[in-house]
Amino acid sequence: RGKMILATADKDQAVVIGDPRANLQQNVNRSDSNASGPKPSEAAGLTEDEIAEYSRIKCCVCGERVDPEEVAEHSRRCVLEPAPNLQLQLDKWCIASANMTVSEQRTFLHMRRTEELAHVQELEAGLAQRMPQLWWLGGRFGFIISSKWLRTWRGFVGVGRQTAESRDRPPTPIINSDLFEIDGNLRKNLQEGIQADYQILEQPLWVFFVQVYGGGPPILRYNASGVLPALSDQAVTFEGKWRDLRPDTGLGKVFDPYSGYGFDGEIQDGCLWSGSGKGLMKNGCHFEGEVVDGLPVGAGREVKPDGTILEGTFQKGLLHGFGRLIDPEGDVHEGEWSEGELQGI
Repeated sequence: RGKMILATADKDQAVVIGDPRANLQQNVNRSDSNASGPKPSEAAGLTEDEIAEYSRIKCCVCGERVDPEEVAEHSRRCVLEPAPNLQLQLDKWCIASANMTVSEQRTFLHMRRTEELAHVQELEAGLAQRMPQLWWLGGRFGFIISSKWLRTWRGFVGVGRQTAESRDRPPTPIINSDLFEIDGNLRKNLQEGIQADYQILEQPLWVFFVQVYGGGPPILRYNASGVLPALSDQAVTFEGKWRDLRPDTGLGKVFDPYSGYGFDGEIQDGCLWSGSGKGLMKNGCHFEGEVVDGLPVGAGREVKPDGTILEGTFQKGLLHGFGRLIDPEGDVHEGEWSEGELQGI
């Protein structure tokens, strides 16, 4: 029986058709019959620019290619931002108690317990009596807070079971990180309740805890029907001043999933200011589209208080370009507009 061929044919063995080594051997034989080396014009090499490009090191954070001698400087200014749930928080108690005696700490803790409990009770009583205020977004906002942290606070002020963490000091900064997975997403199947995973707080209560303890990150939800939201409701963001339990002046992204009203950008005094959205402007008109400094720009639709509807392209708050006006009687005026004036009339 013939010898089995695995990878390489023996010297005196016939070459099998299709064997890649055979093609290689044939090429070698041909090269031996030619000149001993390639001609200078046939030699392939890298240009100086290619050598410089391949010598650079790619940053895994921003993707920029950096020269080897600039790696140290680049690494100092190109830093990956940690996820909000992984950021370290400053413990205010460690600073406040650093220069206190044990007796002073006990006195201070007693005062803190009494004052914090009284203030939270006052906030809750005020919220229970507050009448809903009208706004062009008719839903309700709520902040998610870790029940584990809240149980520690309740133990500290004496309305819950005291723990080792709350016996001799106030709670740490708010830690909502136990509600997140390591990848920054909220854990699945979280349950609401003081003895479960999370609680919903109205904005004044959340602000009080953040002012006193710090921490986070904030987890904001919006319920379009006007009841206190749950974790499964619409996720929204807002940073700035609040008024009557709703955003007033600042930056954020809030949209009602049913009506489409909301904003993505800046609002001032509860009205659209800069960004995109569908809602109320300071002049009393409702607008859907882009707004810059409180004035419509680009394609949009404006409804005035008297019922007049403007549709088309806006510039500095006025129709400019093709558009149409529908007056309260239903008459339509359509055509090219220039700075709010219909042309060709």
